[in-house]
Amino acid sequence: MPNHKQHVSIASIPLFKNLPISDLIAILKITSSRLLEPGETLFSEKDKADGLYILLSGKLQVYIFSGFVGGKQKILAKIYPGQYVGEMGLFDKKTRSASVSAVTKSELIFLPSVGFAILLGSSKKIAQAVIDNLEDLTNPQSKVLASSLNTDKVGRIKLEPSLANMQKLCGVLREQNLKTAIKSR
Repeated sequence: MPNHKQHVSIASIPLFKNLPISDLIAILKITSSRLLEPGETLFSEKDKADGLYILLSGKLQVYIFSGFVGGKQKILAKIYPGQYVGEMGLFDKKTRSASVSAVTKSELIFLPSVGFAILLGSSKKIAQAVIDNLEDLTNPQSKVLASSLNTDKVGRIKLEPSLANMQKLCGVLREQNLKTAIKSR
C-alpha cells in the first residue's frame, strides 16, 4: 500500500495534476522505492530509458559531459523533493539524454514504462492528463502568451491521448533538450 509521502509527491507532479485519488493510487501500485547514497548514480547518459523517478527526499543533479572523451561535467539542473527525472522514458524508451546522481542521501519512487503503458490504455483520464502536460511542455511560447492574455491556453491543438502522440511530443522535447545541452557545452 502506498504511503502518504508518496501520495503527496505523485499528486504534485504536473503529469498527474488534477487526477482523482483512485487514478493516483493505480499509478502508485505499479511503483517501487529506491534509495541512493551521496555520489551514487541513478542512471547515465545513453542508458536505456525504462521509466520515471520521483524524488521524495534528498537532492539529485542532472549533468552531461562536454563533447569529448574525458570532458568536463556540466550540471544542467538540481532536482529537489517533489520533482522528477526520466519522464520521457515513460513513453519513448530511447536512451537517457543526461546522467543523474545523488548529491545527498535520496529516496525515490520509480514508475516503470511498461506498467505505465498498461495504465494509459485503461484510463482515459490518466492519458489525457499526460498528453495535456506534454503539450504544455512542448510549447512554452503559448504558455507565456496565454499568461499575458489572462487565459489558460492559446492556439492549442488538441491531440488524441495516445501513446503514439506522447512519443511524438517526447521527440520534440528531446530536440529542445538537445539544443539546450549543446548551448551549455
